[in-house]
Amino acid sequence: MINNTNNDNNNYAIGAGAGYLSYHGTKKLGGQFKKGYASEIMRQMKDFSTAESKALKKAVYDGFVQSGLKSKKYYLHNVTPENYEQMTKLFERKSYAFGTNSKFCKIIKKLNGNRKPLTEKQKEELAKKLTEHLKNREYRKFFEEIKNAGKVQPSESVATDSGKAMGEATINSAKNKIIKSDKHQKISSKLKIVADGKNAFCSPLTRDIMINTDKLGSAAFHEMGHALNASGSKAMKTLVIGRHISSKFVPVILAIGLLKSKKKDSEKPEGILDKTTTFIKNNAGKLAFASLVPMLTEEGLASIRGAKIAKKVLDPKLLKSVNKYNFLAWTTYFAGALITSGAVTLAVKIRDKIAEK
Repeated sequence: MINNTNNDNNNYAIGAGAGYLSYHGTKKLGGQFKKGYASEIMRQMKDFSTAESKALKKAVYDGFVQSGLKSKKYYLHNVTPENYEQMTKLFERKSYAFGTNSKFCKIIKKLNGNRKPLTEKQKEELAKKLTEHLKNREYRKFFEEIKNAGKVQPSESVATDSGKAMGEATINSAKNKIIKSDKHQKISSKLKIVADGKNAFCSPLTRDIMINTDKLGSAAFHEMGHALNASGSKAMKTLVIGRHISSKFVPVILAIGLLKSKKKDSEKPEGILDKTTTFIKNNAGKLAFASLVPMLTEEGLASIRGAKIAKKVLDPKLLKSVNKYNFLAWTTYFAGALITSGAVTLAVKIRDKIAEK
């Protein structure tokens, strides 16, 4: 039997805290290196794209048509400083899953039946509740709030047609407030970066590719590769979704590594839970890296598929440069994965050294 003294518990707490701080410190320092490295690659890519803008712009649109993405109802948008506000409104309207014209909203209207108009105070309260539920990722509560807002109770009289319309309008008004307060700012900032030629992205949800073809045309082929991945086979679609899910395991792996006591050489894990958590702790860094492999794989495949599109529309010299910059861009993701796995490994080691003092 092992008796834990207060000093033991203090060591465990201090060890876990020190490990957690070392993780964030390593991530911050590594992030600064990665940021500088990525900025330099982006600068070179932007200089190249600007110098070859005429040839790249034509090739981008030709490649988009030949890739089959247009027939799959994908859209390629040239986002510029002059039209980015217009693009923000377009993308906001399409990307907001709970917007006025979304399928979800139409289903909710059918489910609710009669509604009664809400007062100004009720509108404000509804908007506040919906915002909080979204921030806390309480999606079930979010759905319930919308479903029940303005709904006529059995004891109440049936609302008139004008009452239904007013009830629906107040809920839409509340959702619009959320868009303006939360989603709008994020989308606007994101597209401002695209308009400046400092980034580009593909949104499978709305089937949009957002890029400044004059300043960063060389990145368009990579984004088309993302679109092909998202509209490809079931396995490819699973990979696209899985890359976002698997990366969420890093905090879980870190938590187990910091909270799980290290086994002595003479101790053996007992039971499935103990064996599993012991394995995770002993291999925390490797597992953290493994959780980011789907992201690295999907990014790499996007560049490979983009290169196949570019090969059909670019001369060999330009193609070589485009492939080089897309590969360098991929290495920034690889560097991030190494920094994360290294930070987890270091955090667990520091925790164990202090806890076993």
